[in-house]
Amino acid sequence: MKSIRFTTTWLTFVGVSLLGLALCSAAYLVARKILIDNFDRDLLLEFQNVASVARVWPDGDFYIDIDFDVATQYNAGGSRIFQVWSADGKEIVDQSPMLEEENRRLSYPPRPAGNKPYFFDLQDKHSARAIFQKVDAQWGWIEEQPDLKVLEHVQGMQVQLLVVRERTSLDQSLSLLRNWMLAIAAILPALTFLIVYLTIGRGLKPLRELTTKVSAIRSSGEKLEADLHWPQEITPVAETLNALLKRLDFTLQRERRFTSDAAHELRTPLAELRIATDIALRAQQNQERLLTAVRHANHLSHSMANLVNSMLLLARFQSGSSKPESAPINATALFDEQRQRIYGLAKKRGLAVQTQAPEKLIITSDKGLLTTIMANLFTNAVEYAPLESTVTLTLSANAGGFALETRNGAPDLTHEDLDSLFHPFWRKGESRSQRDHYGLGLAIVQEAAACLALKLNVSLSEDKVLTIRVQT
Repeated sequence: MKSIRFTTTWLTFVGVSLLGLALCSAAYLVARKILIDNFDRDLLLEFQNVASVARVWPDGDFYIDIDFDVATQYNAGGSRIFQVWSADGKEIVDQSPMLEEENRRLSYPPRPAGNKPYFFDLQDKHSARAIFQKVDAQWGWIEEQPDLKVLEHVQGMQVQLLVVRERTSLDQSLSLLRNWMLAIAAILPALTFLIVYLTIGRGLKPLRELTTKVSAIRSSGEKLEADLHWPQEITPVAETLNALLKRLDFTLQRERRFTSDAAHELRTPLAELRIATDIALRAQQNQERLLTAVRHANHLSHSMANLVNSMLLLARFQSGSSKPESAPINATALFDEQRQRIYGLAKKRGLAVQTQAPEKLIITSDKGLLTTIMANLFTNAVEYAPLESTVTLTLSANAGGFALETRNGAPDLTHEDLDSLFHPFWRKGESRSQRDHYGLGLAIVQEAAACLALKLNVSLSEDKVLTIRVQT
């Protein structure tokens, strides 16, 4: 099982590591370029100083006119050297004192000197940085000397000047910079890992407290008490859990009530069935009495079978195991079929049944569930309407498909009873004493309508007419 704490911490660690490595690399490259540019700028100034004292004399002699007692950096043990080639690069015309004392000559640079400074790294005795450029030799005589004759090639003499400076200080700076960048790239992810791990652990503390409180709940009637110190992200979870507990408590209470009502409804016919069978056993010599007891027992068994079938049908709907099918249905034909089915009972009770339906209405629905809805609604209207009253059954088309409506008189009902109409085994008044009425019909209608996603509305008019409407 994955842990939010470890997963988030590792993902953050990897992300910060990559980001830190990228930023440190970019920072190192930028800083390295700045350091090298500054070093080259100083080297260029050094080169310009040397070039300014590169002098040629009337006899063609050339040398760098520097007082090396002052510019000691070019002497032995110094950090700078220079070497001068002729314009064609074939002859070395001057060297710094260090090179002369060591009788050492530098190799000609990788490319000829041009008019622009050429910087490059030079590996001599030490790692060094060099600049190479062709420059004009400065005249070592005063120009206003009419008697002085100087050859033309001497006057226009050019040389190739190489100035080299040890880059020890630059390498030390680059090394220090590189070490700091590596240290930051290594320490930053480690510190991030530690901080994120501790922070998430602290952030998950309310979740652990919530788990403890949920574990302490022992019954669906209890409620999860919210802590004022919980963050706002936990509060919706607590509210959702409370809503779940409320729905669970409602469902459990409904199941307990259903079980209690079912046991109550079965207890009476079972007792009567036991009495009928006892009478039958004792009346074996009295055929008429025996036949009456058997008939009564048979009626009771059918009644209990209807009750059990209704309970099973309701349980199937409530469990959600009933998956509606979708197919074209002639709703008018189904309406007529159910209307004719209740005519006998309506006639027996002296009811007038008024019906209204289109000549043909084709809808898309589940025929079995729709038949259950029509059968129970029509039966409920006819069985509970007052004697010799009028029952109205209506089927009509609407924008969504169809609407089915029953209207019957209900003088005993009140508006407060409407919420209980669809509760299993709920009956009112004399209906409770009628053995063939179990109060499951409207509960089955409600569950079947829910399976088909139909709207179910009930209303009671001022003149005590109950209207139940099912529609798409």
